[in-house]
Amino acid sequence: MVYPHPSSEKGISSYSLNLIKNIKKQKLDINEITFIQGKPFTIFNKIFKLFNYDIVHLQHEYNLLGFYGIPYFILLSFLGLFKKKTLIITMHTILSQKEKFNQGKIKTFLRKFLYQIQNRWISWTCDKIIVHSEAFKKILMEEYKISSKKVIVFPHAIIEDVKITDKERAKRELNLKGRVYLLIGTMVPDHGHDIIIRQANKIGKTILVVTNPSTVNYRNAKKIKEFLRLNQKIIEKNHFEKFVRFDLGYVPYETWWKYFSAADLIILPYRGGVGSGIFADAMAVHKPVVASNIKYFQEFVKNYGCLKIAKTDEDFPNAIKESMKPKNYKKMIKECERFVRENGLTPISKKYKKFYLSL
Repeated sequence: MVYPHPSSEKGISSYSLNLIKNIKKQKLDINEITFIQGKPFTIFNKIFKLFNYDIVHLQHEYNLLGFYGIPYFILLSFLGLFKKKTLIITMHTILSQKEKFNQGKIKTFLRKFLYQIQNRWISWTCDKIIVHSEAFKKILMEEYKISSKKVIVFPHAIIEDVKITDKERAKRELNLKGRVYLLIGTMVPDHGHDIIIRQANKIGKTILVVTNPSTVNYRNAKKIKEFLRLNQKIIEKNHFEKFVRFDLGYVPYETWWKYFSAADLIILPYRGGVGSGIFADAMAVHKPVVASNIKYFQEFVKNYGCLKIAKTDEDFPNAIKESMKPKNYKKMIKECERFVRENGLTPISKKYKKFYLSL
């Protein structure tokens, strides 16, 4: 399995490490090779090592290798076209050609053009493509003309052994009181923090924003800082300081889970066709979620009651209030527990073992 080193990226690397650990528990021989996010030569220098394996499994996200994703064409050419091994790729995010980008017509055209070429190149070079939702599979089939037989859907595996702190204790240790609505993780426009902060007075306190502005998780640190400043200006302009709290800076592993433990709800106001590792972490600590009305979340809400969808951006305050009603909240927690039982690392790693052995 090939994935970014944890020193350069946190989301995919953490997921890969946990998945590998649990696949090994299933008595399957699996090794790992890492690279530095945004530095393609750190994987190109190891490319011949990959020829020693029967199966090469790449963890992929747009622009993970930097340089507008162009290095992926070179990497996949070597691994997919010039070898006789089996090549698999997990696509953590798949963006639709219908996606709206607020970056000007020329930049939007170039971005979509690169998605079109890169996704088709992945199809030509890879034997199987793994995605985390049926919605992503549908996009690949309908918009990028990739065969349904090539695309496999495996849910995002949920960590099963998280140390959960008592909610009230976690709030005391983090100096929080009352209800806590948590927005955590990388702060970029696609994650929609501004949707919630603009309505802070209708939602009430405490809206807790936890992020690292100098994070290594994203390829564009400038975009993160600009979006942070935008949200801070919204608060200042509307005098929402009493509703919103920012916890900025590096978040250690144990503290990350403490924030989840302290929260009453996890808020995911995502825009567009993105997936969510934060949703998986919310399930790991049995925390109900209020999310935006995008395809990724629509799929889960059909089968599980662990999340409530806000039909529009303006519907978030009402969706949050409905979720916090004691009867509804209790049901949502039980559904979180069922979600973990069915999609935890143990059952998912068993599926991976069966999948690998079938190739």
